[in-house]
Amino acid sequence: MKSQDINSVFGIAPSTLSDWSKEDNKKNALAKLLKNITLEDAMEILEQKDTSAPKPMMLLSTVNCSIGNKEKHFTLTGLKNLFYKKDDLSVYDKYALNTIKNEALKEEIDDFANYYKISANRINEVLSA
Repeated sequence: MKSQDINSVFGIAPSTLSDWSKEDNKKNALAKLLKNITLEDAMEILEQKDTSAPKPMMLLSTVNCSIGNKEKHFTLTGLKNLFYKKDDLSVYDKYALNTIKNEALKEEIDDFANYYKISANRINEVLSA
């Protein structure tokens, strides 16, 4: 693409692109990519719809909203692992499961289980323990 195309599509000023094009600049590879991609290819990529499923953030929010200490907040992966944990549960693990049982909506749990492919039996088993 030409500098003016890069500016109109991405809002990168020609002077900035020139700085990025210097060999010692950390964004040199990005400048090379922008200069070598066609305008048509760039527009095709930008116009593509995101087909990935959104991450199920509501269950995570429900759990973390009730935990005051932000250092103890769960991540999506940590929450998923909670349904497969073999070790003894920590106080926060038990609190999270109790929060899910008492406060989470069925839709939140279903979205989470579907996204991470956790069986309904596994969910029921962990939440009924």
